[in-house]
Order: sequence, then structure tokens, then C-alpha cells
Amino acid sequence: MVCAIFSNGNLVCFDLDGKKKWMKNIGVPESSYGYTSSLLIYKDLLLVQFDSNTKISLLGIDLESGDQKWETLRHGRAVWSSPVLGNFKGKPEIVINGNPYVSGYDPLTGNLLWEVECMSGDVAPSVAVNSTMAYAVTDYAKLVAIKPDNGVSVVWEDNTYTPDVSSPVATDQYLFVSTGNGDIACYNALKGDTLWTHYFQDPFYASPLIADDMVYFLDRSGKTHIVKVGATFKLVAESTLGEAADCSPAFSDSKIYIRGRKNIYCISKN
Repeated sequence: MVCAIFSNGNLVCFDLDGKKKWMKNIGVPESSYGYTSSLLIYKDLLLVQFDSNTKISLLGIDLESGDQKWETLRHGRAVWSSPVLGNFKGKPEIVINGNPYVSGYDPLTGNLLWEVECMSGDVAPSVAVNSTMAYAVTDYAKLVAIKPDNGVSVVWEDNTYTPDVSSPVATDQYLFVSTGNGDIACYNALKGDTLWTHYFQDPFYASPLIADDMVYFLDRSGKTHIVKVGATFKLVAESTLGEAADCSPAFSDSKIYIRGRKNIYCISKN
């Protein structure tokens, strides 16, 4: 199935032949930027983060019928991040970068599992996760590493490199961020030490992605900077689309899909 949501609140679901299965309207959020969160599918549920000045919540919607199964009201103010699926000690969790709370939820029931008060301002980046921690950040605030155990705790924090739009990405060893100023940085994911930084001329809105031990950083001019995953900076290659791009690349079956300002691209080795 393919699901999408639009700025007018229309939520739609199609099968892979393009036949509409269902459609519903969940309302237009009253906030500075409107609806911005990406959708997430977990098993037979479509998970929708809804943030408004009057209500912020997480919705669980039946993927087959479109019926709402549950709604969990969240604490705090509206943000523009997206829900992320993590798996900690074999237990799946939905993690949301909020304001002021970063929080984890059971993806099947929507029950709140934990929350940490640590964010502020216009929160747009989504969290990054690895096998043990979640990483939340927002510009003009800080980058925070959270261990989502029963006794949830902040393991480390830093305020040197803070993206305003781009979300971080992590392995069990390294955390990568790219900023609206054109900086990229690599942190020790466990301890928070800055291992290396590099400055590129153009800023980043797209989030970095990791594939085959490479980190792909797409800047706003449409140039992708490919960097080796590791404790030292090693630029492997650069590739230019020829047009501006703000959307994060998607990887599938050895192909890279990029939405540019005017075109959609599919890039393959062959």
C-alpha cells in the first residue's frame, strides 16, 4: 500500500496498482507551518503525528480500512518532526522529537513508554536511532543522546552543530549531522566526542542517509557528497543533479531516488 497526507488534512491510501482503498480528512492543524510530519507504517497500522496549536497527538489508523484504532494525546507544543521507528532490546518503539519532550510510544497501542524534557524552539528534525539510543536535536538548542531504558536518561549532549531542518543519522558507533550553515559533523555515538567536521559551501535541508558504509549528504544546490563511515573524514565522491533539492534521498534495491525541485531522479550503478 501507499499512503500520503496533504496540507488540507486529506489522508489517502492506494494499492500498488493506483486504486484508492480509502480516504479521510483528519483536519488542518493550526500551526506556523501547517502539516509537515511524514507518515509511518508499522505492521497493520498507519501512524500519523498530528501537531496543532490546540492539540498534539499520535494516531494509529487501520491500514486496511482507514478506521482510527487509537489516539494518544502528547504533552507540549506543536513541532514539525516525524515519528521514527526504533528497536531497543528487541522492543519496537515510536520515538518523536517534541517540544519540550522527546518521547517513546508503543507502536501497537500508542501507550506512552517514556519521555524526557530536553528540547525547545522550532523543532523540525526527527530523531536518529541505533540499537541502544535515540538522538534528538534542534537548532539554537542542543543535540541530545537519550538511552530509552526503564530509567530513561540523557547520556550526553552538545550544542556545537545543530541542524534546523535536516535530521541526524546514526550507527552504533557514529552519529552524523548536517546543518543549515553547510557544516557536517561526525560524533562518537556512545560518548558524544566530535570526531571530525567539514564545511561545504551550500546548506543542507535533506537528511543524511547511510548505505553500504557510506553517508550520503544532499545539499540544497542538488549536490550529493558521499563520505566514508568512519572516525576520520574521507570524501569518496560528489555528484550534481543539476537542480536544487531539499528532499531526503530514498534507497531501495541498489537504486537511489531523489526528488529535485522540478524532477524525480532514479540513480543506479548500472
